[in-house]
Amino acid sequence: MMLAIHQAMLYLHILLGTVALIIFWVPIAVRKGGSSHVWFGRVYVWSMYLVATSGILMSVMVLSHPAYFKAELLQRATSVPAMLQQIYYFWSMLLFLSLLTFVSVRQAMLVLKHKRNTAVFRRWSYLWMPASLFLGGASLISMAILSDDRMILHYIFGGIGLVSGIQMSHFAYVKEAAPKRWLAEHISSTIGSGIAVYTAFFAFGARHWFNFLGDWQLLAWLVPGIVGTFVIFWATNRYVAAPVRR
Repeated sequence: MMLAIHQAMLYLHILLGTVALIIFWVPIAVRKGGSSHVWFGRVYVWSMYLVATSGILMSVMVLSHPAYFKAELLQRATSVPAMLQQIYYFWSMLLFLSLLTFVSVRQAMLVLKHKRNTAVFRRWSYLWMPASLFLGGASLISMAILSDDRMILHYIFGGIGLVSGIQMSHFAYVKEAAPKRWLAEHISSTIGSGIAVYTAFFAFGARHWFNFLGDWQLLAWLVPGIVGTFVIFWATNRYVAAPVRR
């Protein structure tokens, strides 16, 4: 029964993830604040909520009972302890990316709603998000340090978790937010969620396509972050830093 539930969530995760991958670019391309921006934005947000939630649930299920959910891998493994460790590292990364996706989308929607009212972000109903990203990032880095394997992605996304957690906390406790700080947060968080879902796609969903690249396949997993950073810079410069036209 639990395997069937896990499989059903996987199909839902893939389906909605594909929708989110495609729709992600529409709100960026269309007129901001227009009906298309709002409608496609809502579809993207709810798709991402479900993608992130299903990813979190599946990750927790596998990490809590790998011998049940990944029995085939363990049966084929030459070393069961080594395979268990790989499963733990792999699904811990997926858990963090799912968490990062959920928090990024939630942050984008909250700042859009409350804008400069930063008092809202000092409540525990919000503070758990930067705290979870910071602790999750620290956990990934700890795994990489303690492991004998090269875990470059754990270092990279662990660092992103630390920085994101600190940045979100700073926004919550800033004494007086700049007029367009909320817009910068909305843009960076929305695009950040896209970076997370595209990275998850390349690093997990499409990883078999890049096996022929060997160690160079890491580049395919880093491309979403590189492209996303440039998009954040471009969008922030255009909609936040640009002077208001009179």
